Amino acid sequence: MPLNPWITLFSFLTIILPLLNPFVAFAVNPQGEALLSWKQSLNGPTEAWSNWNPIDGTPCGWFGITCNINKEVVELELRHLSLYGTVPTNLTSLVSLTKIVLSDTNLTGSIPKEISTLHELNYLDLSDNALTGEIPSEICNLLKLQEIHLNFNQLEGLIPAQIGNLTSLKWLILYENQLNGEIPNTIGNLKNLQVIRAGGNKNIRGLIPREIGNCTELTILGLTETCVSGFLPPSLGLLKKLETIYISKTLLSGQIPPEIGNCTALQNITLYQNSLIGSIPKSLGNLKNLQKLFLWNNSLVGTIPSELGNCKKLTVLHLSGNSLTGNIPQSFGNLSALQNLTLHMNQISGKIPAEFENCKELTWINLGNNSIAGTIPSEIGKLTKLQLLFLYENELVGPIPSSISKCQNLQILDLASNGLTGNSLQGIFQLKKLKTIDLSSNNLSGEILENIGNCSSLIWFRVGDNKLTGPIPREIGNLENLDILDLNLNRISGNVPAEIFCCRNLEYLNLHSNLIIGKLPGELSSLVLLQYVDFSNNSIEGNYIDMEKILTLLKTIDFSNNSFKGEIPKGCGFMFGLGMGYLVFSSEKPKYLLTIIYGERRNKNKEDVVGWIA
Repeated sequence: MPLNPWITLFSFLTIILPLLNPFVAFAVNPQGEALLSWKQSLNGPTEAWSNWNPIDGTPCGWFGITCNINKEVVELELRHLSLYGTVPTNLTSLVSLTKIVLSDTNLTGSIPKEISTLHELNYLDLSDNALTGEIPSEICNLLKLQEIHLNFNQLEGLIPAQIGNLTSLKWLILYENQLNGEIPNTIGNLKNLQVIRAGGNKNIRGLIPREIGNCTELTILGLTETCVSGFLPPSLGLLKKLETIYISKTLLSGQIPPEIGNCTALQNITLYQNSLIGSIPKSLGNLKNLQKLFLWNNSLVGTIPSELGNCKKLTVLHLSGNSLTGNIPQSFGNLSALQNLTLHMNQISGKIPAEFENCKELTWINLGNNSIAGTIPSEIGKLTKLQLLFLYENELVGPIPSSISKCQNLQILDLASNGLTGNSLQGIFQLKKLKTIDLSSNNLSGEILENIGNCSSLIWFRVGDNKLTGPIPREIGNLENLDILDLNLNRISGNVPAEIFCCRNLEYLNLHSNLIIGKLPGELSSLVLLQYVDFSNNSIEGNYIDMEKILTLLKTIDFSNNSFKGEIPKGCGFMFGLGMGYLVFSSEKPKYLLTIIYGERRNKNKEDVVGWIA
């Protein structure tokens, strides 16, 4: 029987046409077409979504796509991909979408107004892209929106006043953009709002609207690094569910409203680097859930309220850089969870409370630059987790307690510029994890003992301006990590031990104004990192010509008031001081010269030292 030519042609077209144009037959539905159209506009690699196949009947099985039981697309979720394109605008066939997540996908351009057609949308995340332009006010017509995440973009303009229409909104995340203007008072309409974070928008300004007190579900308020100004609104006290306040590095002024003490769910208060005045409210003692309190670098005055001792969950208390006075409350002994106590740069007086012995979780104590008097309590030895102890620039007297040797986790010990006395070094040298010892400018006596060699992690050793005697122990050569050795203005005698030149990382060596004798060891030139040397005001002997290699290697040298002889070698750098028995050379002015010789206080930077802690 002969074949029907029409049947043959139909069979041929059935096979060939889908290959030539997949949309002719077995075409994906209109929602799939819209998604494929968007995909074709993108310039990034497509491996991750290679299963977006146009011959599928629906996009429901595609990567990043979720459908409902009616095979309608309800979620578009693509994260951490290099899409290199714009947010889709052809959305008319995707009105069933409830969730869009396109975070960290290298999108540019603006947020399209067409997104306002997605009336079912309750979740929008376009964070971590390079989106520009304004937040379209049309987005505020999406009354089912519960979460908006637009952080880490380059968005400009105002927060739309119409944001108050989104009464279902729970999360509003806008931080790290370039938004400006004021926070609209319509924010108070958002009765379901739980989180607002708009920090890092340096041009957001004006007052924090008092209407925020209407957002009674709020748990997180974040406005750090903005230009909000004025007072903290007392209406914050109405937010019984508030857990975290982040409003640091702003233009806030005025007093901390005592009404904050009504926010009994508060766990974190971060208000540092503002212009807050007045005293710390006693009502903060009502915050039984408070864990972290950061009020540093403000203009707070008055005493530290003893009521803070009621905050037994407190782990971090940072009040430095204010003008606080009075004693450290004994009630702090109740803070059994406290890990970090930082009160430096205030005007605190009185004694260090012995009750600290109950704070056994303490790892960090910084009470430096105050007017604290009395002795260091022996109870300090019970703080076995302590890693950093800063008590510099106070009025402490008496010996360093021997119990400090029990603080075996101690890494930084700074007791400089006090009136400490006695021979207290032996217990300190039992602390094998120490990286910094600064006991300079006290009245300590006795010798530097051999067990300093136990401190093999030591980077800084500064005991200048004391009354120490005896020789430099040879065991100092065990300190292979030593960067700074400062023994100036003591009564140290004997020769410079050759073992000191085993300290291959030494950059700063200051032995001036001691009773050191003998010849300068030639091994000094082997310390290739050494920048600053001061041996002045001793009785060291030698010939200038023998020091030629040393003089050409080092940046700053002071051998004044010793017993050197002979001619000064040529080509030894710029000579800025020369007299009878006096020799100072400098090839440049290194940082050590500027910060140590010319009076900037000895901290290379105290806060930088913390970076050495593993």
